[in-house]
Amino acid sequence: SDLDLATRRLLEELCALLGKDQLGLRQLDLLLYRVDGTLQRLAAGTSRASREPAHLFRLFAEKLETVDPGFGIEVMLLEATATDPLPARQLGLSEDGTADAALAELIDRLQNRLGARQVVRLAPFDSHVPERAVTLLPGLAPLDRDGWTAEQPRPVRLLPFPEPIEVIAPVPDDPPQSFRWRRVAHRVVKADGPERIAPEWWRADTNARTRDYYHLEDEAGRRFWVYRDGLYAAEATPRWYLHGLFA
Repeated sequence: SDLDLATRRLLEELCALLGKDQLGLRQLDLLLYRVDGTLQRLAAGTSRASREPAHLFRLFAEKLETVDPGFGIEVMLLEATATDPLPARQLGLSEDGTADAALAELIDRLQNRLGARQVVRLAPFDSHVPERAVTLLPGLAPLDRDGWTAEQPRPVRLLPFPEPIEVIAPVPDDPPQSFRWRRVAHRVVKADGPERIAPEWWRADTNARTRDYYHLEDEAGRRFWVYRDGLYAAEATPRWYLHGLFA
């Protein structure tokens, strides 16, 4: 309880000083000097600038429980190791503007518990190849203004790696009539395609080949996203893969 009280007071004083300069905290260190001369350091960070003592204290609350005071703590120091401009702003009469702040506080708590790089968001990436069409950004990073494109439907679940399947297809460009995936046979009752995706020629991956994607539905109503890797030719038979699952 003494550590909690001292930390709250330090945060209130530091936030008041930063408020005069219109700054907000991004990284801060709490230094605890014990009477035996040893030092314990607790660090916390925020996804965006903040000078709310109550929120910042919650970032330290769990870490304070791990402190070993030994024979006693003689001095506690709080350092602002990184700051960003944070001017005062007028809040609206409605509570709509509090949603972003609540999300930022939640992400801060998750990042301080799980790690700074463990809370991310998905964002579109300019590529037609499905596994390259998405990238990871920090939790509160702004998204591309254009957002996701909906020119072609995509499965809700993309497998980490395309998995090989055994396929029966009557004609090279026809969709499969049946396929076997993970030792289970599926008879196709509905199919749509192909959607042809060519390899990105400017990349160093020279082994990539043209893919023809198909939307398949089996007798049980399960929907799959499969593709033929390469084109039919006399000297080689292309392979088939399952890449994703629809809802």
